[in-house]
Amino acid sequence: MIMRLWRTLIILNLTIAISLSGLPALSKAQNMGNDCLLCHGEVYKKGVSSVYQHSPFKKRACGACHLKQGHAIQGKGVAKLKAAERVILSKPDYLTEHTIILKGLINQAIYRINIIFKDLSGNKIRTSFGKVIPARIQDIKTYERKPPVISGIRVGSITKSVFLETTITWDTDELSTSCVEYGLSDRYGECTSEDIVLVKHHRIRIYELEEGKDYHFRVISRDMFGNKAVSEDCVFSTAKVLQVSGAEEKGDSNIESVKLAVKKAHAFLRRKKGKKSDIGLYLETTKPANVTIEYMKVRDGCTDLNVGKGLTIDACYQCHPPDVLGLSHPVGVAAKGTTRIPDDLPALTGGIITCVTCHNVHGGNMKHFVRRETTSCDTCHGD
Repeated sequence: MIMRLWRTLIILNLTIAISLSGLPALSKAQNMGNDCLLCHGEVYKKGVSSVYQHSPFKKRACGACHLKQGHAIQGKGVAKLKAAERVILSKPDYLTEHTIILKGLINQAIYRINIIFKDLSGNKIRTSFGKVIPARIQDIKTYERKPPVISGIRVGSITKSVFLETTITWDTDELSTSCVEYGLSDRYGECTSEDIVLVKHHRIRIYELEEGKDYHFRVISRDMFGNKAVSEDCVFSTAKVLQVSGAEEKGDSNIESVKLAVKKAHAFLRRKKGKKSDIGLYLETTKPANVTIEYMKVRDGCTDLNVGKGLTIDACYQCHPPDVLGLSHPVGVAAKGTTRIPDDLPALTGGIITCVTCHNVHGGNMKHFVRRETTSCDTCHGD
């Protein structure tokens, strides 16, 4: 029986080799390989290093096997150019940090994101993300219960123009909101509105202070997942007041002399527990600026992909139909009884044997892409 099965495998391999040489020309709709490489570059590098390569793979005709047959022929499901409506978001506040969340994007689609900054003097600069694929973003913010770490709490000068006021600043190790509780005792009693802009460098101004008093305060920051950090109690005094003239109140001349430039433009993926992922953009400039975001989908993601039996058996039969293969080892059946499939021979859930159980998919270093040089009955069938 061992020799009979071995002869069968030889016949199968020779038939595959003959069939491969007669593959029909692949349509442009099937030749979606360049788009596939945007996400699967490492898989391609591994495949092209093989001595023997599967003909569709060598031609980068990924759709020949990976797309359902009807869609591969008609060109449906292939990542292609498609007109998409531009989405424009505006953040009018003049800040040095902005965090923008883009929701409802398709994981495998490709997006172009354009960003325009404008400072108080009307100067504009632009930056962009040319090809953003949500599924390929490496910086992933996953749900966790760890709160932000607060550091560097500072109190600015106590100034008086119309009201007695001061500015409190602090830093956090992750993007988070800003809020200050304050009052004449450690029970506080006053609280600023929470600034929901997610930043790492925080700045809150408090007004209508009383002169000659000691104020207690603490800062509060909440990250994008709702984890809250609260600082220890701090104290500042309003005994020394700096009078501010109208000219000084208009702005800092040092800031005006700074040229508007982008310090950081970073994309990350926000993954919420039990919810879809969103793209976040963290933007930082050299001086306060507002921001306008324009984004659009320039390519669809791949749809209607073969999986399971469709990918590992039916796709093979498109070029290697059973009536051409002749006698071969059964596929689409589950291992039973004492049958044990080795770990290096992949099978579907439940131990279902497929064409790729014995043959590599993209190519291999042995003829006919066999996974093992010698395969006999007792490889899987025990006594």
